[in-house]
Amino acid sequence: MLTFDLHRINLSSEAPNILDLGCGEGRHIFGCMTAFNNANIIGIDMHEKSLEKCVEGNTFFKGHNHCNNLFSQASIYQLPFKEKSFDLIICSEVMEHLDDYKKAMKIIHSLLKDDGTLLISVPSYFPEKICWLLSKEYQNMPGGHVRIFTKSSVIKDLESSGFSVISSKRFHAFHSPYWWLRCLFWKTQEKNFLVKAYKKFLEYQILNETTVLDFIEKIFNPLLGKSISLVLSKK
Repeated sequence: MLTFDLHRINLSSEAPNILDLGCGEGRHIFGCMTAFNNANIIGIDMHEKSLEKCVEGNTFFKGHNHCNNLFSQASIYQLPFKEKSFDLIICSEVMEHLDDYKKAMKIIHSLLKDDGTLLISVPSYFPEKICWLLSKEYQNMPGGHVRIFTKSSVIKDLESSGFSVISSKRFHAFHSPYWWLRCLFWKTQEKNFLVKAYKKFLEYQILNETTVLDFIEKIFNPLLGKSISLVLSKK
């Protein structure tokens, strides 16, 4: 499940350098492997188990193109890369976890080439606010979200860090009610019938071609989209 339409991103290099900060289990890395041929892709995350999943997934996707992938455990504040090293940087659902996210934005700016592209996403304000209201445990879980962004605030901070917004969209409207249910039944969510049933619905939509459901979700995305995604360039 991708938060960005990677096939719409045009990169000038024939062998682009791509960095995924907070890559998780590699969903956007594997998306890049289908969108960009001959890319050099680096996935960075602090979670060792997620990086192990990346390695497993890479074995499957490796035969599909000629990308070179590397996964490493590192902090976004301490990255061993030269300035202007990357044609594309992805930072999806990370900034809401960081104590000093403005510092992270400046680091990203320094690593991006002058003609490079930044893809960044954060949880949308309205769905996230409801999660916070429904569950204190959701707010306080280890490694959880430390802030809620409004669209205007995240754009303002990115522009102050030297970026220009090319486009913005809200995605994954069907995922908002799922998280509301999890928050509502936080202590029993693993066994709760509604949570389990809704999860199966989401898995069905993700794993199958669901033209009607995808169309309905697009209608609700502007209001209920769980994430706001931004495409940016350097000023």
